[in-house]
Amino acid sequence: MSLALVTFWRASDYRLGVDVQRFTGEPSCLPFTLFVMHMQADRPPQRGDFVVATMPDSGLPLGARPGARILKRIAGVPGDQIRIEGTELYINGLHRDRLWLAKSLPGKQPGDFDLDLTLADGQYFLLGSTQESFDSRYWGPIHREAIRGYAHPLF
Repeated sequence: MSLALVTFWRASDYRLGVDVQRFTGEPSCLPFTLFVMHMQADRPPQRGDFVVATMPDSGLPLGARPGARILKRIAGVPGDQIRIEGTELYINGLHRDRLWLAKSLPGKQPGDFDLDLTLADGQYFLLGSTQESFDSRYWGPIHREAIRGYAHPLF
């Protein structure tokens, strides 16, 4: 019975995920500890979805690992206006957050991340759930092809 369950789980498109940052003493970027990942991006992403994506190359000069998987919430969808001025982030003209990490990234200043763009078809702007999250505020939007699946919080 248990062998059948393990075989089914491994052959399926579902994975169990744990936010390990909670156990290392680092700030967690997610509002939950345990989640199920559905590793099929079989529907269009929507604002508010938690997605599993591949880190874009634009994050690599800032210390990200090539091909690293990230889990973030979609904050901007195609057609949204994204503006970053200094340390302030605006989405569709509404203040959403600050760039809390801008001063601590090696060789970077807050103005280095200034941005004013409308997300094109297939572009998404991702945010973590905490101010310390390393997300689209620092490496820009991701493309639809980078989204590998969706995450569903358990607790």
